[in-house]
Amino acid sequence: MNNGKRSFIITEIVLGILLIISLIYVVYNKSGPGQQKIAVIVPDVDESQWSAFKYGLKMAAQEYDVDIVIISKDNMETVNDEIDVINQEIKNGADAVVVKPVVDNTDQAKLDQIKKRVPVMIVGDTITDESENIFTTTEPDQYGMGAALANKLLENNNGSLEGKTIGIYSQYAYSKAKEQRRQGICDTLEGSGAQILWSVSKNSESDEIVNLQTQRKVDIIMALDNESVVEAGQAACDNELYGALIYGIGNSTEAIYYLDARWMECLIVPDEFEAGYKSVNTLVDALRKNLYVMKDQEISYTVLTRENLFSDENKNLLFTISQ
Repeated sequence: MNNGKRSFIITEIVLGILLIISLIYVVYNKSGPGQQKIAVIVPDVDESQWSAFKYGLKMAAQEYDVDIVIISKDNMETVNDEIDVINQEIKNGADAVVVKPVVDNTDQAKLDQIKKRVPVMIVGDTITDESENIFTTTEPDQYGMGAALANKLLENNNGSLEGKTIGIYSQYAYSKAKEQRRQGICDTLEGSGAQILWSVSKNSESDEIVNLQTQRKVDIIMALDNESVVEAGQAACDNELYGALIYGIGNSTEAIYYLDARWMECLIVPDEFEAGYKSVNTLVDALRKNLYVMKDQEISYTVLTRENLFSDENKNLLFTISQ
């Protein structure tokens, strides 16, 4: 065999090998390394405040061809309960986890051990001060939402709240998100003339019964989360707030109803569709890209009033909440 023919055969073999490698690469990247499973651990997932979040999960799952399994249990009341569920889902084959942390004041260091086994995304709330920079989170600018709520209150009162009294209400005493939202309100209202008479949380270690009806009468109630917004809206509807105006942060159809029905003045709505979608997107990158480093994901929020509630720019937001 002469050198020319030998060179031709070698070239053909090399080209054939390169072609096979290219085909394998294309097929692998098209189908991925098999459908991966992401477990989503969210308490009370059937409540309407999670509708947009679940819709975002669904759309991302379809786009990235992953299997989303949502787990919600009524008895998941402590961090240890949540840890047990997460470990069980990993045992059942979960490649990554999205978790809405149970809000209490217990040590949550066990989650750090879990994220050494699989990627973990925390949604909605930073866990604790001690856990900062340990967990990747998907959440809105909590401080910014509180500030936006207070700015809307100032706007509606021509910048002055002289003589006005305010109560701040939330569901959980140990929520970092709640503290950041509250700080945004307090910093923004500083020098406005308003007096904050009370700031309470319904769920705390105190044996005292805490609800809106047991608090001192105020002119304005700032509700810091969806549960508090819905409770305040219902109390106003039942004429139990003595005419107090409600400003709140929430993301359910019930919260939208109380705004539309004029029981509320302003509602700040975090984009939970975006939260669900970005959580999956980030975990997929962590699973499929070598040396990928997960980063915190910030989602947007919208300031809703009765005037802009049904505007064209808010149609998509209302659509996702109603899913």
